[in-house]
Amino acid sequence: MSGPRGARSISGSSDGDMKNSPRRFDRQRLLGLLIGLVGMLALPASAGAQSVVEYPAPAGSHPGGITTGPDGALWFVGEGTNTIYRMTAGGVLDPPGGYPVPITGSDTTLVSLDQITQGPDGALWFTEPRDNQIGRITTAGSVNEYNALSGHHPESITAGPDGALWFTAPGDGKIGRIPVAGGPVTEYPAIGTAGQELSDITDASDGALWFTDSLGNQIGRITTAGAITHYPVRTPGSEPSGITEVPGAGLWFTEFAANQIGHTTFTGGITEYGPTAAGPSAIAGGRDGALWFTESTANSIGRMTTIGTVTNHFSLPIPGSEPSDVTTGPDGALWFTEFLGDKVGRIETVAPSPLPPLPPRPPVTPISTSVKPKPRACKVPKVKRLSVKKAKRKLKKARCKYRVRGRGYVVSTKPKAGKRTTKRVQVRAKPRKRRSSRPSARGATAGAVR
Repeated sequence: MSGPRGARSISGSSDGDMKNSPRRFDRQRLLGLLIGLVGMLALPASAGAQSVVEYPAPAGSHPGGITTGPDGALWFVGEGTNTIYRMTAGGVLDPPGGYPVPITGSDTTLVSLDQITQGPDGALWFTEPRDNQIGRITTAGSVNEYNALSGHHPESITAGPDGALWFTAPGDGKIGRIPVAGGPVTEYPAIGTAGQELSDITDASDGALWFTDSLGNQIGRITTAGAITHYPVRTPGSEPSGITEVPGAGLWFTEFAANQIGHTTFTGGITEYGPTAAGPSAIAGGRDGALWFTESTANSIGRMTTIGTVTNHFSLPIPGSEPSDVTTGPDGALWFTEFLGDKVGRIETVAPSPLPPLPPRPPVTPISTSVKPKPRACKVPKVKRLSVKKAKRKLKKARCKYRVRGRGYVVSTKPKAGKRTTKRVQVRAKPRKRRSSRPSARGATAGAVR
């Protein structure tokens, strides 16, 4: 996911970043939400032409990755229906039922389909995390699938400068390369010493590919020969997620946990801007030369200039729609998916007037030290047996502070699910054990029942 999904894609504090006070992130999230609210209530009059237009996707489809196809239409994945959909620039699904993709994996903690991109061969290429496969679909709807090596769980995908497809593999912390012929797949270890959670990847005009490492809190660069360099992000625990290049303005990425947008030069010089509204995840450059990004937690779309000024927040009509991925459409507008809203949205990218300046802050009244404010309690959600990535997403939604020990899948939480606590939730995770190559009699019976 380019974001919560992938955003779509998107994590929290780990053992390596416990030095950072969680109160800092709480303040940043609150400030991002307040700024987002001001933007929604005080949009300039000229922004009326930029109101959000929505087009329905099939119920339960949970739209995820989206891209413009070589046929001038929008193509997006339906994570909930295991289907690739095609939408015209007029917002019409053609065909209405899309193109189903066969899914054989049984691990429902992993999404069946995630990201999609236009390939150099005139087809669309997409990732299948549950089946450890890379898929290819022609504009006529013909689907082929290729193995991406066991344990990869491919997530983001992009066409590389060498005419092949490149993808992130969070399952084992590697970058994969697959030629348009469908194989063989080449893999490169992409994890430094800081952590593991590869998220998004994009090609760049310097002839290399750039990717985000969410838990490692770093940006990575990989050449087509497989040489990798890491660049740490300054804000600890920022969770870099989506990444894109703006021609002439370098590479830009979202910082989901810090509510910021980061910029890096081709030599790794990183600058951060913000705050944005809560949960920036996927990001794309608009025809107006600005950055457009999903604000997943704030249920809005944000816009930032290349000098780091946030100019607009466009609220989605339905609360909790969770904007997921974003792309520049064939008509030059910004198109985005709404994972929980089951819709595809569109915003015209005419240059808006800037937001009016915020009023001066009122005088701050000192808080009496005799009475300490009560800490906020959260209700621990049920995250057992979920992947660490999904567990973190649920813990964030429940507004719980947490500490994760281990990797893979959650085996326990302290306190248990359903309990309320003002303390940090302790989450233990372990890698999933490989299944025996020879199923037991009990397993065979269970399979027969299913």
